[in-house]
Amino acid sequence: MSIEHASMVLYSVTFIFSIFQICISIYFLMFMILHRSIIKAKRIDYLLLANIYIILLFISCFFIDMCIYYVYGYFHPKSSFDSSWCYIKGYAMYVCGYTFFHSFSLQSIYRFRRVRYPMQTKRHDFSLYIMMSFGQWIFSAVELLPSLFIGDIEYLSNDFHCQVAPTSMRGSLTVSLLGFLFPYIITVYCYLYTMYYVRQHRLSILIIRQRATVRRDMIILRRLAIILTCMTTTAIPHMVFPVVSVILGGLPVWLVSLEWVLTVLALVCTSVILPFVCPQLKKLCSTMHLHGTNTN
Repeated sequence: MSIEHASMVLYSVTFIFSIFQICISIYFLMFMILHRSIIKAKRIDYLLLANIYIILLFISCFFIDMCIYYVYGYFHPKSSFDSSWCYIKGYAMYVCGYTFFHSFSLQSIYRFRRVRYPMQTKRHDFSLYIMMSFGQWIFSAVELLPSLFIGDIEYLSNDFHCQVAPTSMRGSLTVSLLGFLFPYIITVYCYLYTMYYVRQHRLSILIIRQRATVRRDMIILRRLAIILTCMTTTAIPHMVFPVVSVILGGLPVWLVSLEWVLTVLALVCTSVILPFVCPQLKKLCSTMHLHGTNTN
């Protein structure tokens, strides 16, 4: 199989996974919207979960756009999409990626605050997390602006789209540190500090809240940390590729397409696992299934 055919196959797989990811995201978002009257008691939990699926929906749309441009370029190899619009799309795609990882940080902060400050009103919390959900987009966009202005996002003529080149040491380190490592550190810190706090204030916490509630938040925090640990491993190739490029004098052309296949596969797995991480959504699905069974 030639290099061009290998890249074509990999981008086709990325396209299929992205379509699947869109279907999953729309399904869970519609499910939560249709049952919004039931989820009012836990609306912050569902808000943060919906936030993740909205981000995944946007990311998948950018992946599909990227695949379509590659397919067009594959059949029209003399085509070039090196324009401002290409760089803006590349920038927006990475903003979505940054926001996705920050959404896990937001989930972790919420769980930490539930244990550390249990007496705060839900109304205040809900307004706060709505603002934080919008704020994470702004924060991610500001984080990535320097990379856009200094030229870390480049047009890849062999792949017909704009992204951080795998041979760029500065761009790869920036994406790895800000996009992956920074949210990961926040999530792990929230989990470790919450665990420390619970152990140090076990008796006082039990006076305020039930043991089961604290245990559930700790379990969710641990699951979030595990998922983000697995997702953060995708940053390893970003840091290794520039070094390998220097040693070997270049990288295989199909490496970019393989990178996106692995990325979208990780996102699909995460979207499928999330309902099991969030017990509220899992409970809602079970309740609706039981209700449908009883109705029949």
